[in-house]
Amino acid sequence: MTNYPRPMGVVPVPHRPPMPEDIRTARQLWWGIIGFGVVQLVGTVLTSLQQRDDLDQRMFDQGKAGDPNFAMATAELLVSLMLVVMVLAGLALAAGAFAVVHQFGRGKLWARAVLTVLAVWLVLGAVAALLALDAVTGVASLVAGGAAIVQGVLAGGALFLSFRPDSTNYFQKSVR
Repeated sequence: MTNYPRPMGVVPVPHRPPMPEDIRTARQLWWGIIGFGVVQLVGTVLTSLQQRDDLDQRMFDQGKAGDPNFAMATAELLVSLMLVVMVLAGLALAAGAFAVVHQFGRGKLWARAVLTVLAVWLVLGAVAALLALDAVTGVASLVAGGAAIVQGVLAGGALFLSFRPDSTNYFQKSVR
């Protein structure tokens, strides 16, 4: 068995190519999308709070159908828990999106794939929000719908920028 000498010193870190301007702009668009997602979350929660009595009554009716001893206080508690979980899940989703956008900026191909799927989803959601503008019941639901439309427009722009030739080269060089 032959023992070959090992190189001494620090192993050189592969040089990461500089971030193209398209990726920098797309990353900023994704930050805007996340911000508008939080605005949409607030609008949705405010709309739910405005319709709180209706939600409590629906929860009570569903609970009463399954259990005759179901109380209105239990329904109110469940609706409150539902709203709290909705806010926490939305904020956790925003934090996860920030992490994926950070990896996108570092040139990770998997992050571009995740954001591509998310962008298509947001563009389709924006089209659905445009078609559902007649269902607006108040200012909070108008803000939530408007935020969904702006998210879709920003996502379309970010998607376009992330597949430009300079961007594609950046991701291909980062894979090596």
